[in-house]
Amino acid sequence: MKTPLRFVCSVAAFALCVLSVNVNAQSNILYFIFDASGSMWEQVDGKPRIEIAKETLSSLIDQTPADIRSGITAYGHRRKFDCADIEEVAPLGSLDPVTKVRLQERINSLSAIGKTPITDSIQRTVDRLKAEQGEATIVLISDGLESCGKDPCALTAKLKASGARFVMHVVGFDLIKEQEQKLACISDAGGGEFFTASNAADLLAALTVVKESVVEQVKVEVEPAPEPVAPVVASVSTSIKIKAKGPGTVKLLPDSWVEEPRYWGLSDVESGEILYKFARQGVTSQQVPAGTYQLVWRQNEHRAAEVITEQIVAVKSGEVVEVPVNTGIRLNMPHWVETPYWWGLKAADDEPGKRPGIWFRDLPAQVVPAGRYELIWYQNEHRTTPVNLGAIEIQMGQLNEVRVATGLQLVKADWVPEIRRRWWQLEDEDGQVALKVSKFEFKPQIVPAGDYQLVYRQTKHGATDSPLGAVVVNDNELTQFVINTGVGFTYAEGTKPPHMVEFSRLKANGDVEFSVQLKKSWGPIPLQPGTYKVNFQAERKGPVMTIVDAFDLSAGVFVEIEM
Repeated sequence: MKTPLRFVCSVAAFALCVLSVNVNAQSNILYFIFDASGSMWEQVDGKPRIEIAKETLSSLIDQTPADIRSGITAYGHRRKFDCADIEEVAPLGSLDPVTKVRLQERINSLSAIGKTPITDSIQRTVDRLKAEQGEATIVLISDGLESCGKDPCALTAKLKASGARFVMHVVGFDLIKEQEQKLACISDAGGGEFFTASNAADLLAALTVVKESVVEQVKVEVEPAPEPVAPVVASVSTSIKIKAKGPGTVKLLPDSWVEEPRYWGLSDVESGEILYKFARQGVTSQQVPAGTYQLVWRQNEHRAAEVITEQIVAVKSGEVVEVPVNTGIRLNMPHWVETPYWWGLKAADDEPGKRPGIWFRDLPAQVVPAGRYELIWYQNEHRTTPVNLGAIEIQMGQLNEVRVATGLQLVKADWVPEIRRRWWQLEDEDGQVALKVSKFEFKPQIVPAGDYQLVYRQTKHGATDSPLGAVVVNDNELTQFVINTGVGFTYAEGTKPPHMVEFSRLKANGDVEFSVQLKKSWGPIPLQPGTYKVNFQAERKGPVMTIVDAFDLSAGVFVEIEM
């Protein structure tokens, strides 16, 4: 196996790093395997690795000629703890200006979330490139080792032995020595070179060398490092000293808005398993074995979820590592907003229809991981449905302020009956329910801004849907919808209610647009303004009679039909 070498060549010294040997002129493929696993949140020079890698790769794409065909497969960018989270995020294609912009946008949208399935990513990439002519250049960019129980070195050697035409370079980003040795095995098996990069400049320089090798059609050869000089041993002593591998110390540095948690802990970066947990100890410094961990935070045992933050904690023996706790969210709301049953941040890998993995029942500022989410609001466990308030982005290293002030309140006339078994809902232009409120709460409800149709249901079984008309909910406003248009009956005391009364809204040509039924009731019932006819059925199997051919129901008017 080739000895792993630290890449030190600058772009200016490119000639020292590339051996001028002609290769197949059709070898114009530069394909990337991009690490977006959770460990990429670890910081280099005060900046997350994932951000450095995205910016560097975007810059390299910008500098690559249009006749170079490029593509990207990413892993760990969508789901936690899922070894199948592998996706070709940018299909292989030439880099014309429009394609470059789209590819860079796709790169910038990646988030660091999951595991490190290097082996399966290599397999998929080589399978993807089998049909291409010439020898493809593949570049694996990774900050760590395979975490899905497979051997990427063995697979790469097997693929090469099978006749697959590719060369595999590996760029290790901010690695420790043991990781360098294992990742170098992949490039060795793939007939390529191994580079290590400790910062953004190293990373760009390494990728530039590989890119230029494809552009110039020459073979990459890293200049070998000088052989280490073996020390001269003058004598042998029988005295032996062993250095103990002591723990390191984790010191949390919470921002002023951060409240003391129920517990915090350190988890395995890839599996999410909590390895060390500190409950009811505030944020006092703690000693733990050397290693790389992810910070876990639980604000409240019963009123908040356990949150795995993006904060990577690299603990070294005998040293103190300071860990900022400064990424969070605070909701800003007007006085009319009541504390919900829960609110949460829905990530891309959360199970549809279930409560998000990040949720809270309190409104103060909360510690959350950086990333892209959908803000979900659940006002009442038994009376409302959860509503999606749209996409938000949590920026790392700051308290992200999010305004929650868009809502709808129904205002009823005094004749509207108080019936507990009823509901109303908002439907969007596609007929999808954006919010359903049971037991007819007239309190303000949080909803997304938009154009809706309001549908009213008088009772669960004794009435059908009554569309009340269009509602425009404006952003950051409490919109009010007045329910004061409807129909009722006057009748002699003791008169038995009919089996069914039907109000049919008529179009201009006399056709029925929709009908609303009441069963075993004289109403009253809210209706949308318009022209209606009224059908009446006294008994279940009796005849249906039209008792009013047509009448106009104006907005804000309550019509009484005398029987």
